[in-house]
Amino acid sequence: MRFYYKDDGIVKNIRSAKYNSKFDRRTGEFLRWGETYDDDPDYCEFGPELLDIEIAEGECSGNCPFCYKSNGSNLENKYMDLNRFKELFSSFPPTVNQIAFGITDIDLNPDFWKIMEYSRKNGVVPNYTTNGYLVDEIVAEKTAKICGAVAVSLYDEDICYDAVKKFSDAGMKQVNIHYMLAEETLDKAFQVIDDISNDPRLSDLYAIIFLQYKPHGRGINQFSPIKSLDKFKKLLTYAEAKKVGFGFDSCSSPIYLKTIENTTMYEERLQYVEPCESGLFSYYVNVDGEFFPCSFMEGEKDWEKGISSDGINNFMENIWYNKRIIEWRKKLINSSSSCDCKQSSVCRSCPGFPSVSSCKNSLIDLQIV
Repeated sequence: MRFYYKDDGIVKNIRSAKYNSKFDRRTGEFLRWGETYDDDPDYCEFGPELLDIEIAEGECSGNCPFCYKSNGSNLENKYMDLNRFKELFSSFPPTVNQIAFGITDIDLNPDFWKIMEYSRKNGVVPNYTTNGYLVDEIVAEKTAKICGAVAVSLYDEDICYDAVKKFSDAGMKQVNIHYMLAEETLDKAFQVIDDISNDPRLSDLYAIIFLQYKPHGRGINQFSPIKSLDKFKKLLTYAEAKKVGFGFDSCSSPIYLKTIENTTMYEERLQYVEPCESGLFSYYVNVDGEFFPCSFMEGEKDWEKGISSDGINNFMENIWYNKRIIEWRKKLINSSSSCDCKQSSVCRSCPGFPSVSSCKNSLIDLQIV
């Protein structure tokens, strides 16, 4: 496998026969294509574009009922120190453009800022998601200097909205709210959209990102994924009517595409929708340095333990082309091969949570209610 790689410190270019990409660190603009501009590669054969790295787990001021990591007062505190992060970082291929850092309370990892600064200094743009509880003006200013984006998970409205304002006041242009979307949280989502329209603290918010609920962690048996196209469409229509920027995680792409498939915006939006990319263009690393397709697969069937990074000699051989991830990759790429709906060629169904994101097992049975 050969590729041409050029990085001038601002724009990173990768060229090869089947995979090509361009990433601009200033704007965050990212382009990817295959053999031609109209061709989309199934995966990046040279390594991940995005890494999701958990650098702390345990205590969390949010202690939310739907936490997929079950963080709170009942867990042992762990964190990844700077030296361990440097070890991992040195093994990453040049395809890595961004790192999304996962942490509970910001002060749980004493090396938090050093890790992000190291990442930025070495050419990889960091971002992170926060619960908002410890965000003050100093935190906001540091974040604005280092990060390309930041997301505040919505647990408590005032905590979240105050944090958004602090980040915006510090000059950040891409500040998002993360909102966990389930049957039990849907009604409140409309109120949050109203808040974004009316609350001055959110006047510079970039977007609200809706995260599809997966039955993993503390929320099992308490929450359920939205299966109604009509309910989903009402939420989108409401956000658009209020002129509120919104987005979704890749887990939501099947139901989103199904919702808009008969609209005039379908072809345009298709260019922006990223179906599940875990193990294809992204990878998750837990606080112990173990690799999983994504953060939700940790502890699930076949992924009770991740792929160890201890003593990595060759990232591509030991991690990216590990036989476990190759098997996952094949399942994911072929997941919609027997579907006959309009977007089967661009939709990938999660092998780990088929009841949430699979066209064959879920979307075909969706009802207009």
